[in-house]
Amino acid sequence: MSKSVIAYTLEHCVRCMKCLHACPTGAISMADNRIHIDKQDCINCGRCVRACHSKGVVSHGSTLEDIKNYDYTVCIVPTGLFSRCQSAQDAEELFYAIKQLGFDEVVDHTDIDAQLAIEASLISESAKDFNFIESFCPVVNELISKKYSILGENVLQLQYPSEICAKQIRRRVKAKHLGIFNLCECEANLALAKYPYGNEMYEVDHALSLTDLFPRIRENLHKGREPVSLCVEGLQTCAVQSRPQKADVLVADGFEKISEILDESEFGILNQYHLLSLYSCYNGCIGGHLLWGSTYLVNEFIDKLKDLPKKGPSDLPFDELFSDAYLKNEDTRTFAEKMNAFQKVNAILEELPGYDCGACGKQTCRSMAEEIVNGNRSLKSCRILNKGAEE
Repeated sequence: MSKSVIAYTLEHCVRCMKCLHACPTGAISMADNRIHIDKQDCINCGRCVRACHSKGVVSHGSTLEDIKNYDYTVCIVPTGLFSRCQSAQDAEELFYAIKQLGFDEVVDHTDIDAQLAIEASLISESAKDFNFIESFCPVVNELISKKYSILGENVLQLQYPSEICAKQIRRRVKAKHLGIFNLCECEANLALAKYPYGNEMYEVDHALSLTDLFPRIRENLHKGREPVSLCVEGLQTCAVQSRPQKADVLVADGFEKISEILDESEFGILNQYHLLSLYSCYNGCIGGHLLWGSTYLVNEFIDKLKDLPKKGPSDLPFDELFSDAYLKNEDTRTFAEKMNAFQKVNAILEELPGYDCGACGKQTCRSMAEEIVNGNRSLKSCRILNKGAEE
């Protein structure tokens, strides 16, 4: 499980509670006139950040200052970033601009993306009356872990591309103090690094927000070119419209859509599909919230990069692609314990007004009922029920 990268800034908060209603896991509540974020329930989807117009809720990663702590630094460029390139020259100038930020080397992992997609397709061919779930989106994996734990066994236990790439870099580069930095196109990927959130399980040292770096990158554009070769099959994996269409594969994007798909998959409704490929961002990773520009204007990016040198999918041993470290069933209660808690929550819910107004500081009356059952709140916390007493 990754650490939450979402932070609350009391100074900028206007108590509108838009973040509270935007959170899909109920990780946000309000008490003592301030927002509280439950780090255990947060899945780093960033919906609260986008809902907050006053910057009371923010996300952040490491900074370029951390480059100074290493003898040799390598920057990993996310595949989705190439969607912002209008030509092969743009891609080479982008690599050059990123390297000028202070890195010794800049690499991509499009070949790894391609191999992971191929492996997922091959594994799914063995499915009969169920579907495998392929997602290299941390939001999807965290959502399954917290809300759809019954589907945990369906998730293909493949490592994140940035992690596989980082391992290859460590084998190749023998610098004593090697620093690996991952540029991130969305909030969730900011958590896939050792720093600043203490996720020691990862090979990447630092995660950097592309939004934060965009002004610096733009300053260095059109000043030079750095050779780059890309894997076309890998580029296809980050855009929903570019994915090859197969009858037994369901490719879906957008948080609401994937939530609906997971609901139906949990009840076996989608078993005709052997593979579910899920992206929490609209249009896939090219729609990452830390990228710039409109995601709807970049769907033809693969054709625009046709003049770049091509490389094929990587050919790494399968054990270097596999991992069981990122998806854990966090609800270890027995079925009987779950049913007992469910009945208690329903009993409390019958006493609450059911308005889901958020006046108590919880997102819904059900989440309030769960808090009461857990001993953290009481019926007196409901401002509707106790309106007369308050007056």
